[in-house]
Amino acid sequence: MLGLYQKHGVNPLNIGCLPMLIQMPILMAIYYAIKNSPEIATHGFLWFNLGQSNIIMALIAGAIYYLQFKVSMTQLPKEQQAAMKFMGLLSPVMILAVSVTAPAALPLYWSVSGLFLIIQTVILQKKFKPVSAVTNKPGLNK
Repeated sequence: MLGLYQKHGVNPLNIGCLPMLIQMPILMAIYYAIKNSPEIATHGFLWFNLGQSNIIMALIAGAIYYLQFKVSMTQLPKEQQAAMKFMGLLSPVMILAVSVTAPAALPLYWSVSGLFLIIQTVILQKKFKPVSAVTNKPGLNK
């Protein structure tokens, strides 16, 4: 299967919007837990109140997801990067738009999730080099 992926230039880790669909129940649960629980809604964390919207946390969440998009695009071919550019930029914009009005706990969740995604992507990119980088080395094209 891995050989087939490499032959056709398919990245099985690039699964589109499925992770967002999986996260939707979690996001809804966090949102309603914050809204319906005065203990969480009035609790503070770092410089902000978890139950109130916070523009700084919204900007951080949007920036982290933009950075995650850029990191995930580094090893893709130029044609695939061009095709995914709009969807990749849409995700940070949507996260920013929702985060501006949502309680600050939600962009906090997105920020932490985005940092984990960046770390995971960097580790996987170092472990699994792209096919073109391996085959273009001198001596390997025999």
